[in-house]
Amino acid sequence: MSTLTTTKPKTETKLNEAISGVIAAVQEDPKNAAATFSVNSKLEEGFHSRIKARDFDFVSDEPEALGGKDAGPNPVEYVLGALAACQEIVIKAHAGQLDIDLKSVKVDVSGDLDLHGFFALSDARPGFTNVRYQTFIETEEEDPVKLQKLKDLSLENCPVLDIIKNPVPVSGEVSYINN
Repeated sequence: MSTLTTTKPKTETKLNEAISGVIAAVQEDPKNAAATFSVNSKLEEGFHSRIKARDFDFVSDEPEALGGKDAGPNPVEYVLGALAACQEIVIKAHAGQLDIDLKSVKVDVSGDLDLHGFFALSDARPGFTNVRYQTFIETEEEDPVKLQKLKDLSLENCPVLDIIKNPVPVSGEVSYINN
């Protein structure tokens, strides 16, 4: 009789070690929990913006129907994409900590806008009036306690979902530059 031993792929082990290391650092010193993320953006032509986040450049544009050249997702599509990716990351990170092997995670997101708000044609809000998402997790895990814990963590610990669901203090200003 032989025993089949499976080992996690090296990338899975590295992911779990990285997450465990961050958790340990935050538990050791709460100051290690503070993180700030920043981007810079510049409107280049029409509605085409070039955005820089860390060492990454990406663009935003509007679809042709809204006056753009459709050179990239528009800002609200990035918000929806951020929610989808954040759900996937939260699930992947916590699944590893719960010793749940994932085969795949997929998220579909859509949001509704009332363009009356964007164009100042009424008092309608310019942002989403409704956001819907569906998360699909493929796993062979059968432990209902682990699966419920993973589901709860995806609902309670996703930063982008939290940003969308809860008011966030925002400060800023508009300045004019005269040449």
